[in-house]
Amino acid sequence: MMKRRPPAFATSIRWQSVNVVSQVLLQLLFIMLLARLIDKADFGIMSIALVVVGFIEIFAQIGIGPSLIQREQLDDRHIRAAMHFSLVLGVVFFGGLYASAPAIGAWFENELLTEVLRWISWSFILSSIALVPRSLLIRQMEFKRLFIAAMIAMVFGNLCVGLGLAYAGYGIWAYVAALLCQNALLGLAYWLMRPEGMPAVLGGWRGRDLGAMLRYGGQSTLFNWFNYASTKVDTLIVGEFNKSAAHAVDGWSNTGVYDRSAHLMSLPVTILGKLGDSVLFSGMSALQSDTKALNEVITRGLGLIAWIIFPGSLALAWFSTEVSVLILGASYAEAGPVVRILFLGVAFRSLIKLADAVVRATDRLIPAILIKVLYLLGMSIAAWFAMQKGLGIAGVAWAVTASTLAQFIFYFGWLAPKMKLSFHAVWLALKPGAFGWVLAIPGYLMIAAAIPDIFDADGQLHPMHLSMRVLSVVLWTCIVWAIVAMRFPHVVDGGDLELRKRWTAYFPRWVQNRIEQ
Repeated sequence: MMKRRPPAFATSIRWQSVNVVSQVLLQLLFIMLLARLIDKADFGIMSIALVVVGFIEIFAQIGIGPSLIQREQLDDRHIRAAMHFSLVLGVVFFGGLYASAPAIGAWFENELLTEVLRWISWSFILSSIALVPRSLLIRQMEFKRLFIAAMIAMVFGNLCVGLGLAYAGYGIWAYVAALLCQNALLGLAYWLMRPEGMPAVLGGWRGRDLGAMLRYGGQSTLFNWFNYASTKVDTLIVGEFNKSAAHAVDGWSNTGVYDRSAHLMSLPVTILGKLGDSVLFSGMSALQSDTKALNEVITRGLGLIAWIIFPGSLALAWFSTEVSVLILGASYAEAGPVVRILFLGVAFRSLIKLADAVVRATDRLIPAILIKVLYLLGMSIAAWFAMQKGLGIAGVAWAVTASTLAQFIFYFGWLAPKMKLSFHAVWLALKPGAFGWVLAIPGYLMIAAAIPDIFDADGQLHPMHLSMRVLSVVLWTCIVWAIVAMRFPHVVDGGDLELRKRWTAYFPRWVQNRIEQ
């Protein structure tokens, strides 16, 4: 039997934060360089391929991974059952996508999509091999090992293989090769770094061992599927409406612009989502029977998210065009307005990620699934209406943002009473973020006024202007974060005075004295 370690949140969050931020930065670097080496149409085709694979991959695991993490008592038989079953599912879903790829390509009227899907289908087998050791590393909160594995896979898979092939002119196939190489390296690294005490692959298990995990896993799969669908259906709708223009490439380019806009919006949410899916989910699963301790973790999580995301999302929305051009290149300047609209909902989406971790850890999945279904339906109808009425991808972005706000209201309106969290306690947790949001506004106004738009001979934003604005925004946002931390130190340390002494040691003495008061 693999015993669960007591949740060491401080160490785990530190390593997983480094892990997630490093992954996002490397992925951002990969996308920045790749966007300058392959066509927007290639991004459009690849975005549809990844959405299709993402939808199927959730069912290819049937919640086995989350079940291994959430289960209080885990025997060797459960682990072996998970290994054998996940491998079988990987082979089955590989064959299913490989066979159905022509039909999907015909639906989107693109033969290249068929070939891309057939190659990417190998990722199901690669993911099934990596599933169990990765889940056990998360359960044991071995985030240092996860960090090392991720860095090896991303550096060699994305930066070396992907960018190397893109530079050599392989176009969309460079993206495909990067994805497969990264998944293969991840699986290999997870097995080499697997937790101590993990049983051998060969061995017996009983059907009821698997059945016990599939009950929770089935609910988790439905929850994850609706959650994933709600983040990707807008891209599918844009692709569906644009496929009639795809023969002239413009349709796929338009889909690519929207997909990259949504990708930029998802970056901060991805960081918090990966922290929630690993550290918070694993830690809160260990505390699921202790409501008081669980609520302390929730309120602290709310405070941390609000502190970082509220000012940060405002900055990204305010200067969305600059962010789009800096990350994706001058040809993506048209994405600026779409990015701005999507970033308006980032704060709510980030808080929803925390709620997702809570309901999964406490096994409150059925009501949460119903909320996800309502959100998916509402957002799909609104996005379809926007495209049908000719409102374009900006209209779809407004549909996504409005639906996200509605989901946030319903979600926390249901979950807070269930967790015995008063709305006053929620407000106190969010107060530092609200203070930072208000504090950031004057600085952004001054930056926008002091550094006016300057264009070069080609009508593009001047690089010097772009750099000055972005650096000024980053500097002011960091200052806002520091001021909020000094005004509300508990948002950083949760009231732990020993931890407060350590992080305030980097400030001047007079600042330390003020914080300690």
